[in-house]
Parts: sequence; structure tokens; C-alpha cells
Amino acid sequence: MRIKRFMRAIVKMIVVLWVLSTITFILMKSTPGDPVNQILHVGESNISQSTIEATRAQYGLDDAWFVQYFRWLGQIVQFDFGTSYQTGRPVLQEILFYAPPTITIAVFTIIVVMATALPLGVFAARHPNGKLDRTIRVVTSVTVSIPSFFLGMILLHIFALHFKILPVSGYGSPTQLVLPVIAMSIGMSAYYVRLMRANVMDLYRSREVKASRLRGLSERYIFFTDILKPALVPVVTILGLSIGSLIGGTVVIENVFGIPGMGQFLVDSIRARDYPVIQGVVLMLGIVVVLSNLVSDAIVLLLDPKQRYFQQGRDDAHAQTSTYEVSQ
Repeated sequence: MRIKRFMRAIVKMIVVLWVLSTITFILMKSTPGDPVNQILHVGESNISQSTIEATRAQYGLDDAWFVQYFRWLGQIVQFDFGTSYQTGRPVLQEILFYAPPTITIAVFTIIVVMATALPLGVFAARHPNGKLDRTIRVVTSVTVSIPSFFLGMILLHIFALHFKILPVSGYGSPTQLVLPVIAMSIGMSAYYVRLMRANVMDLYRSREVKASRLRGLSERYIFFTDILKPALVPVVTILGLSIGSLIGGTVVIENVFGIPGMGQFLVDSIRARDYPVIQGVVLMLGIVVVLSNLVSDAIVLLLDPKQRYFQQGRDDAHAQTSTYEVSQ
């Protein structure tokens, strides 16, 4: 059953990536503008029509759209994202060059969010309607609605321009990551604080907790086994689903703080109509999101074995139904 589930997940991942790549290709082809004009800088110098046509043929842009699509799809199957129109370097090589800052910001954001949201959510749930609980609810209600890029500009003005205690932009030192990570973390932390608080409070009132207390189990055991682990299940699930929006927010934050990551690289590529780069970056981000969902599903199964047994029971029931239908 585990092999079937794994194969089913792989098939879903392939279908999702195919749909994503197809939509990206269609959007790129329907976007106004000719990449050849950007490649040759037509507006800045006198370029003959024959040179334009030769360049278009060189990059295969004179072929029909379906020919270009299947050629690109064949390259993707071989994990070849093509060549950048602007730099002439392989797209995959460019992605690997610009990816570290984006990955670093995303990873540290997740660490900060989990390190702050989980303890605050648990504390607020264990002391409901207290002063700290009310303060947490007020603060999270405000910060959860603030866009990360707007918060980033505020932090940039206060700590980098006014007090001058942190660098304005760039990437390379730990201090240059502080403001971007804080800007990304505050809104996410507010959401997960509220989610964790609601989960823990519901579990404190659950039948399982009441039954464990009647059996004389210690409060420490009840908290870690019957409350904390089940409360983490929806948090991990939603975190896996929100990786896409996290990366999207990182792309925006990089442009706010001038970080040379995937964000600036993608924006520059869109301006230059660098189709192979745009399609490659979007597909790579899609792979990251899909793999993150698979990892979150695996963590959920470790936290809550009931999920595993429930899925196995559904698979067994499906197999028995199929056997019965065949016998009939």
C-alpha cells in the first residue's frame, strides 16, 4: 500500500508540474512584446530586418507555437531548461546561482515563525483571556493583515535609514538577512499563533484529554501526547501548502531589500522577455512546492499514525470493492 501511495503521489506531482508548465508557456506566448527586440536591443541601435529574422530563427521563435511547446517539453523531460536569451548561460545554471539567497531567507523565515508562533500559541491557549493572551490576540489581529513588502519598507526606513544599525541592502552577511526575515516572519507568525492557540484550546476540551485524565495520566504526558502532537498536524499541513506563498513573498522582499536572489532574477527576466528563464524559474518553484507538500504529508503521518491507518483502510476498502466488481 505504501508503494501504491508513493506512486500515486509521484503521478500527481507530474500532472501538477505539467499543468503548471503548460499554463506558464501559454502566458509567456500571449504576453505582448518580442524577445528578439530585447536580445538585439532594437530600440537602441539600427538593426536590419535580416538580422532580426536570423536571430528569431536561431532561437526557434519563428516556429509554430505548438512546435516550440513540444520542443520545450522534450527538453524539460531531460531536465534541460534551455538557455537564457540575455546571458547565453544554461537556465539551470542561472537558477542554481541565484537560488541560495531565496532559499536562505525562506528557511530562516520558517525557523523564526515556528520558534515564535508555537510557544506563543500554546501559552495563549493554556492561559485564555489573560493579559498576555489578550495582548497576543490584539497584536496578531493587526500584524496578520500587514503585507510583508509594506512592513519591509517600514523596517528599512527605521532600522537602516534612520537608526543605521542594519544594512540597507545586499546579501552576504548575517546582518543583511535580519530585516528581510523579520518582514517575512511577522505576518506568518501572527497567523500560526492564532492557529496553534485554536488547536490547543479545542484539544484541551476533547474527549481524548478527558479520558486520559480519568485514567490518571500525568498532565505532562497528556500535553505532549494528546494535545501538542495532534495540534501540530494542521500546522504542518498548512505550512506545506503555504510554501508557494512564502516563496512568492520572498521574491517581493528581495526586490525591496535589493537582494540578488530569485526575485530580482525573475523580475529582470520578465522585463527582458527571457522566456526560458521565466518558464524554468516557475517550474523549479513548482517542484519545490510539490516536494514541500510531500514532506509535510510525511511529517503528518509521523505525528499522527491514525492518518496512516485511515488512509490504509481506505485503500483496502477500495481494493476489496474493485475485487468484488471484477468477480461480478
